[in-house]
Amino acid sequence: MNSFVKGVLVGVGVGLLVAPMKGEQMRNLLAERFQELRSNLPENSQINQYTQDITNRVSRTADNLKGLAQQAGSTVQSAGSQLGNIAQQATENVKSTSKDVASTAKQAVSQATSSSGQSTQSTPRTGTGTSTGTSTGTTTTTPPSTGTMPTTDINTDTGTPGARPNPRTQRP
Repeated sequence: MNSFVKGVLVGVGVGLLVAPMKGEQMRNLLAERFQELRSNLPENSQINQYTQDITNRVSRTADNLKGLAQQAGSTVQSAGSQLGNIAQQATENVKSTSKDVASTAKQAVSQATSSSGQSTQSTPRTGTGTSTGTSTGTTTTTPPSTGTMPTTDINTDTGTPGARPNPRTQRP
């Protein structure tokens, strides 16, 4: 725009130099052309109106962006809270399940101990450890001090694990 104004001024100056008119005619002509130029330019009220429109649009856009940012922030916060609740519930479920498993294991050990402890007789064996005979016919052998372990088998009468009878240490 600045180059345009300079070009107009240069054109007017050249026109004045080569114009064959008298001074008063030239001034009238210049005044007319200046009025034409001025009428083509927007007035101050129009410029102010354009400025106000642009300011309002920018303000509305800023308000919209601010609202969207707040909405996004609250959505992220809500999602974080929900994830926290899910994690807390999962932790509680794991704790509950581990307590149930521990309780079940304790009960199984207690039942196994009480069922084998109620009907066992202890008869010492010479040399290889201690054998315990039960009323179901199962013999549990305590390992000797040499470090060999007895073979574990499932007792078919009770369904519980027990040592397989050792034919060398059993009495007829």
